[in-house]
Amino acid sequence: MKLFHQALPLTCAAAVAVSCGGGVERAPLLVEVGSAELSAPGAPDAPRDAAPREGAPGDHRFCGWLHEFLGDPGSTELGYDTFAARAGAFDAVHPKWWRVASPTTFENHPRGRAAPFAGFHDRRVLDGTTGGGGRTRLIPLVAAVDRPDVLAVHAMIHDPALRARHVAGLVTLAVEHGYDGIDVDYEHLSSVLGPGETVEAERSAFSAFIDELSRALHAAGKTLSLAVPAVGSATGVFDYESLSASADHVHVMSYDYHWGGGPHAGPVAPLGWLERTVAYIGGLDVDPRARREKFILGLPNYGLLGPEAPEGGGAVVGCEPLSKCLELAGDRYETSTDHMSRCPEDGAARFAAGRAPNRVLASGDHLFFEDLGSLEEKVAAAGRGGLGGVTYWSIGGEPGGAAFFSMIERHFPR
Repeated sequence: MKLFHQALPLTCAAAVAVSCGGGVERAPLLVEVGSAELSAPGAPDAPRDAAPREGAPGDHRFCGWLHEFLGDPGSTELGYDTFAARAGAFDAVHPKWWRVASPTTFENHPRGRAAPFAGFHDRRVLDGTTGGGGRTRLIPLVAAVDRPDVLAVHAMIHDPALRARHVAGLVTLAVEHGYDGIDVDYEHLSSVLGPGETVEAERSAFSAFIDELSRALHAAGKTLSLAVPAVGSATGVFDYESLSASADHVHVMSYDYHWGGGPHAGPVAPLGWLERTVAYIGGLDVDPRARREKFILGLPNYGLLGPEAPEGGGAVVGCEPLSKCLELAGDRYETSTDHMSRCPEDGAARFAAGRAPNRVLASGDHLFFEDLGSLEEKVAAAGRGGLGGVTYWSIGGEPGGAAFFSMIERHFPR
């Protein structure tokens, strides 16, 4: 999801005998379809006896992602602790536990590192979800966001044999580990197109893959959700109408309008830009009400820090989670900005910023972030648009603490 973290020293020193903040001791895993064994010694326990649930409107109104904060074990622990304390508030949770390693394999650790993702199969998640007797469904994230992994996905979706093996591998992950489903986050596909390759062909191939995966997971009693970028038209790789016809839920990543590593800082999720996507979803042709309820609006639990103007120099970096941004901003900060009226990313669109917490720091860098009020503005937009619920990247350090969860409940009651 987020790309602004740098690879820093490992939070868990050993590959096999590790226990990250209450987690289960695990070894690195490589899953390949057709292999004799699914997992290595010390790998996850026997499949959980979790009964699959039928998807229905309102059954995914609130969910969130968990992930390892590279080089920041305290924030990783905060996320897992927050989920453990609030598990009953979530309909589903999506820990980032797997990534695409090749067109037919998946790994439970970052590329170039033997140790599993911090929090992999952590007891705080296993005990708080359906396999541990909880109401929250466990639907882990399988990611392809770095270029080698994206290239593997690109090759897979255009090759029927590779696609079939990839689909079978994801079903194997869900069944063997007792997950309630799989959450797919395959990004940046248009960035790896070669000579003669088109966005239209990529869109068709990706939609066909999602349809095939959905059918296979449903046949196994599992659900499929996926993450897509926020768009206002059907011109890109991600065809909202086709994807929502196949998947159970579509998480719309309504953030990163400005992004870590970008040319300048600005609002992460301008309200007008987000509302354009909500309106586009509402205009889908087929079964509009039922289709809208499949879409889950993604919120940012992070901010950005850097020069506001491209010519300002310096790097744009992430401030995650929002509790850290609020510490930097202090009690006195601005809640409006004219940035969007002159933003070079905006073109002629000139999206309204909405409530936009920000502050110029003593260093000269400009901090843009979210507070409880700006997040509620976005949640309200999702509700007005008839969307099925909200999600966020990522759990832990939410602005307002308990008030954040109460706000979600007001707009999307259980």
